[in-house]
Amino acid sequence: MRQFLTFRQACLALSSAVVLSACEKKADDTAVPLGGSISLDGAVAPAPAPAPGDYNGPAGGSNTINQFDAMAFGMPSPALSGQETQYHNTGQANFAQVFSLQQLAPLWNNESCSGCHVNGGRSKAGTDPTIPQLLFRVSIPGVADDGGPNPVPGFGNQIQPFIVGSDGTRVVGPEGKVTITYQEQLKSFVDGQSYSLRTPTYTPTASLPANVMISPRIGPQAAGLGLLEAVSEQDIMANADPNDRNNDGITGHENRVWDVAMQRTVIGRFGWKANQPNLLQQAAAAFNGDLGITSPFFPQESNVPGGGMNKTGPGVKLQSSGLNSLTAAAATLKNANPNAQTDIDVDGLFSTAFYTGTLAVPAARNTNDPQVIAGRAVFVAAKCAACHKPMFKTSGTAPYGLGNQTIHPYTDLLLHDMGPGLADNRPDYLASGSEWRTAPLWGTGLSQTTSNHTNYLHDGRARNVMEAIMWHGGEGETSRRYVEQLSQTDRDALVAFVNSL
Repeated sequence: MRQFLTFRQACLALSSAVVLSACEKKADDTAVPLGGSISLDGAVAPAPAPAPGDYNGPAGGSNTINQFDAMAFGMPSPALSGQETQYHNTGQANFAQVFSLQQLAPLWNNESCSGCHVNGGRSKAGTDPTIPQLLFRVSIPGVADDGGPNPVPGFGNQIQPFIVGSDGTRVVGPEGKVTITYQEQLKSFVDGQSYSLRTPTYTPTASLPANVMISPRIGPQAAGLGLLEAVSEQDIMANADPNDRNNDGITGHENRVWDVAMQRTVIGRFGWKANQPNLLQQAAAAFNGDLGITSPFFPQESNVPGGGMNKTGPGVKLQSSGLNSLTAAAATLKNANPNAQTDIDVDGLFSTAFYTGTLAVPAARNTNDPQVIAGRAVFVAAKCAACHKPMFKTSGTAPYGLGNQTIHPYTDLLLHDMGPGLADNRPDYLASGSEWRTAPLWGTGLSQTTSNHTNYLHDGRARNVMEAIMWHGGEGETSRRYVEQLSQTDRDALVAFVNSL
């Protein structure tokens, strides 16, 4: 594989969203590795509402680019040095690599990372352009040894449809596929304008246990992920309010998930339910579950007993597996398993995680447009920013130009109850069956350009921004009702603002 290089170290709830945590305490994270956990020792009040200035400035700080074409989500951060850019490009090649059937076997969903995350963006539409490309998580009641979902016997945590057939080609295997049908629900705004929401039904072709829980997932954009890993746990927890002490109806909390490298529970950041702690584990889990590719993090195939992502991991405990310790972690893994035989090696895995962590964020667009300005006022009035926080400042310890950046991702990285309409009824660590991590809104308006569709929410059921808004229930119900009563002019302005991000 490629050689590992040494290098220097607002308000409406839009997409499906939100994270878990009953813990609301202060902590000083200055010495805490990114992607790690901290000790919390003092109650804090919920963070104040965003100030007008929180909406201004470059989306990704010094990691922002003015590129809005099909590659808007696939460019390296301008904050990288020359050697770091070279390493980013190595990771990009791994991200785009189409693996052989022999490497993908015995079971897989796709042949490359970019097969789902098109140019670093959202999943492309499937064969039917009205249906996005999905994968399906599965579990049964109970909790796995690591505290996560309980795998389905014979299937694991995910339906992997493809195998190598007797003729040496890709065929659908015993785990089968999932068919999708939609039922349209015709609704109307208070002003009489009609709209439609489509409710999906998912039917597996394989025989699954009667108590199986199925959760569809569309691939999100990768741009900006390193900046989200660089947000301190203290700042995430400052927005948590699980007991709704300020009586605003918003009860966000963090997820706590298993870090296989550190061998302990830490805060979750990535995935639709914030079930991954950092980008390295996120990459390794996706390689293993989605592509059937083994790595030093998950050296066993996902379909064997003890294989897959809910396992012991690399077999050696690491001090950290966050972006700020990739070099040390890679050296530790290489020394611990110098003769490891996996589909990708340490360098292939780590450079891919580095690539996803150092993608630039496209700048917001049309910020001086009167309609966009009016839409921001509607966003604020609808209290969307109660979950879609417009601003964070990243930790000063973050490397690669990610540190000390004022960013505008429009997420709180917390879990929120989005109501029964969006519920998958499948718990994931501390996330309940109706809770989702607040989806970042930056880049929303570029989805058509980068992925050739505007499907939003965790399963892509929403065909545009307004549908995504109108699917909000639970903690987002008040905002949805506010939008429902707006005039067409104000609704259009709100959509224009979200699409400008």
